[in-house]
Amino acid sequence: MAESSCRVKYTRRVFPANGPQQKTTTKLSILDASVARFAPCSAIWLYDRAQKADAHDPLLFERFEEALKQTLNDYPHFSGQLRWATKESVKGDVNPNYIGRPVVEYGAGEGPGVELVVAEDSRELAAIVPSHEERTTVKQVWIATGFPQDEFQAKAQLAFANLAEFEGLPGVGIQLTAFKCGGFAISIKLTHCLSDAVCLTQFAHSWAAHSRQLFGDDSPDTARIISEKPLFDPSRLDQHANLTAGEFKPNPEMIDKARSLPMHRYDWWAGDAPGYPSWAEASTRGTRPPAEELAGLELSPSTFPPWPTWDMAAPVEHVQIRFKAETLAKMKRAAETSLPESLSGQRVSRLDAALAHIWILINRARQHQHTQDPVYLNVTLGLRNRVEPPLPDNFAGSPLLLTHVGKPGSEVSTATIGAIAGSIREIMSRFTPDAVSAYIHDTAFELSPHRLWQAFLGTNHTLVTSWVRARAYEVDFCANKQLAKYVQGVMPRLDGLVQVIDIADTGDFDISVYLEKGAAAAFLNDPMLKAYGL
Repeated sequence: MAESSCRVKYTRRVFPANGPQQKTTTKLSILDASVARFAPCSAIWLYDRAQKADAHDPLLFERFEEALKQTLNDYPHFSGQLRWATKESVKGDVNPNYIGRPVVEYGAGEGPGVELVVAEDSRELAAIVPSHEERTTVKQVWIATGFPQDEFQAKAQLAFANLAEFEGLPGVGIQLTAFKCGGFAISIKLTHCLSDAVCLTQFAHSWAAHSRQLFGDDSPDTARIISEKPLFDPSRLDQHANLTAGEFKPNPEMIDKARSLPMHRYDWWAGDAPGYPSWAEASTRGTRPPAEELAGLELSPSTFPPWPTWDMAAPVEHVQIRFKAETLAKMKRAAETSLPESLSGQRVSRLDAALAHIWILINRARQHQHTQDPVYLNVTLGLRNRVEPPLPDNFAGSPLLLTHVGKPGSEVSTATIGAIAGSIREIMSRFTPDAVSAYIHDTAFELSPHRLWQAFLGTNHTLVTSWVRARAYEVDFCANKQLAKYVQGVMPRLDGLVQVIDIADTGDFDISVYLEKGAAAAFLNDPMLKAYGL
C-alpha cells in the first residue's frame, strides 16, 4: 500500500470557549433517533491559497481553532456525550419509549469534546481537484473516484458509528489540512442524529463568520450570521407527534395515514432475511432486545430488505457532472412540456427535472429497459418547512425522512422527463403537515425508531440527497470574498447514491452519481446524458 501524502501533525479535543456551567441531558427527537444508523453527515471544503488564507502561516489554523471554540458556545451539545436513553431517563415523559432513543449530555466541562485533527499534505491542491474553470469547460464530467476524501477527514470513530459503541467517543470530528501550495481543506463530520445537511452547513457558516471576525471582518452580514443562534430544542419537533400526556396510546387514524405514505419499511433486525449480511448483524447487536425478549414483542409491520439486489463487493465509481444553469433550464422546460395528462398543472422545479433525467439514465445503465421489476428513487425530505407551524432554518438536529417513487424498470427507462419529474413532485406533495405529523406519531410508537430503513441501495434502488440552497460554496473562513475551490458532500462509495449541490449564485448544479463500475461506464456512454447540453 502506497504511503499517504497526508500526515497528521497533532490531534486534540476542543470544547466551547465559554460552555454552560451546568450539566444538561437532552433527549434527541423521535426523528433524530430514526437516523441513528445513517452514515455520518460530513463535508469537505477546499480553498486555494490567498492573501489572508495561506496555510504556511502558522496563525491561520490557530485562528480557525479559536473561532471553532467560539462557535461551540452556541453548539455546546456538539462536544457532549451521546448515549442511549435508559428507562430512568424517560420516566414521566409523554413518550416513555427508550430503546433506540439517543440522548446527549453536555455542560460543566464534561463530554468527549470535538475531535480536532491538524494535518499537512505534500501535494499541490491543483493535483487533487480541478479548478472552477476546468469544471465548466473540459471537466464538466469528472471521474471523482480518486478524490481522497478519507484522508481529509478526522479518523476518530464517532459515537454510534457502531451502534453499540459510544462511551468516550466524540459526536463531531474536524480536520484542518494544509497543502504544499498554501491552500487548505476544512472537513466537518457529525454523527447523523446530531445533524442533517442543513444543520451542518449552518454550523459551517457560523464557524466561518466567527473566523472572519478574527480576520477583521466587521461587515453586517458577518454580524448577522453570528447573531443567528441555532435552536437546539428537539422537543419542538416531537410536539408534532400529537402525543397525549398520561396516555401513551397510538391514534389509529394517524397510524393509518402514516402507513399509507410512500415509504419503505425495511427491517434491519430481520436476521432471517435472504442475504442478510454479517455486518448488519454486528451493527445491530447491543441496540435491540435479546432474542428471547424480542420473540414476545409485537413489532410494527415491515418487509425484508432486498439484500440479494445489492452486491456490496462490486467496485463503485464516483461520477460528478456539472450541469450549467442554461442546461437545467432546458431540462425544466422539457419536463413541463412532457408532463402526462394525469399530472398536468403539476409544478416542476429544476431539481425535479434534474433528478428525473439522472434516474432515467441510471435505469438505462442498469439495463432495466426490459424488466418489469420495480425500481425506486428514494428521496430525502427535510421537514423543517413541512410541519405546522414550521421550524426555523436554524433548527439544530436531523429532521428528515425518506420517501420514494416506485415504477417498473422498463417504464422509467423509456419515460419522458416530464413523466418522472411530475411523479417526483407529486410524491413530495403528499407530505403535508398533517401527513408528517402522522408519520412522527407513528414513529414515536416504534420499539426502536432506527429498526426500519426507508430506503435501500443496489441495482433496484437510487438514494438521493440534495444540498441545494445550502450555500455550501459560499462558506468563507478568511474574508476573501471568493468561493471555495471545491466542496465535497461526503458520501460512502456505495452503488446507487446521488447527491446534488448548487454552485452559489451561478445557477449550476454539481450532481454526484455513485454506480457499480459497469453501470457507471454505460451511464457515461449514454448519448442521452448530454441531451440537454452540459
